[in-house]
Amino acid sequence: MTETRSHVAAPVPDDQVVPGGECPEVASLVAPYLRIIRAALPQEEAERFFVRALDADEEERRRAGAPQLGFSAYLSDGLGDAWGASLAHTSAWEAMQAIRQLVRKAPRADLAAYLRLGLHEVRELGAATQGRAALPVSA
Repeated sequence: MTETRSHVAAPVPDDQVVPGGECPEVASLVAPYLRIIRAALPQEEAERFFVRALDADEEERRRAGAPQLGFSAYLSDGLGDAWGASLAHTSAWEAMQAIRQLVRKAPRADLAAYLRLGLHEVRELGAATQGRAALPVSA
């Protein structure tokens, strides 16, 4: 998978609560999961996670209609072998899967808009647990 950065520079929608003016119910359900990711991961790692999720979404869209592995496989590939060795990683991963499922159920929702919003929030506000080391799964 080739890495692109075009989506990183994409503007965050004017309404940061409801990207693209879609159903507020979707935004209210997605927001807690964005906070889980920000709280679970140190800022730099959270940024990388959202960037890789944007890459995975872009790859899935690019291959729409053709046989493909899907978002989760592309995200896993982008994160690499070291991902998943901590409880924080597991928490962030599960939150991302929940976000994706919620957005898929809403016809007008755009996963990329929520991922850009999450990336923007991480960059602007910093991770809630900045500097905290991730706990290994065996802890």
